[in-house]
Amino acid sequence: MAVDQVDFNERMIVVRQRVVVINRRPVLATPKSPASVRDVPLPVFLSEALESRITERSPTDVLCRTSRGNPIRRDYFNTNIWKPAAKAAKLQPDTTFHDLRHTFASTALAAGVPISKVSRWLGHESITTTVDLYGHLVPEASQRARTAMDTAFARAIQKS
Repeated sequence: MAVDQVDFNERMIVVRQRVVVINRRPVLATPKSPASVRDVPLPVFLSEALESRITERSPTDVLCRTSRGNPIRRDYFNTNIWKPAAKAAKLQPDTTFHDLRHTFASTALAAGVPISKVSRWLGHESITTTVDLYGHLVPEASQRARTAMDTAFARAIQKS
């Protein structure tokens, strides 16, 4: 992630790049699809951590680079950063970095965030993908619909 892809005023991560490997070298490239270009809400705790890192390190572009100055490759990140951090945090040994994406989606949906918004933030081409993966996390939707309809028509029903 590049420094200019963090909008601290709006508290959003602006996804406009990704790291790809070309000839065994990591380089910055455009996202893989138009849906991958998106803005994702940035929680306060993460915003504060990123601001602190930027203040400490003063990066000019990409926030995280290897000691040789290259953007971090997925395999390097997984081996040298993610796994040690997950172990230190006493997470399950099979917890992956991708699980953070699932945590984001399931937490947002459990809090009542519309699945259409979550789908856009995840960069899914189709909301069907999001519904197939996370639809089971909103089973209370039926009860919310009943309550909404009862509330909306309560006055009319009382008059009859």
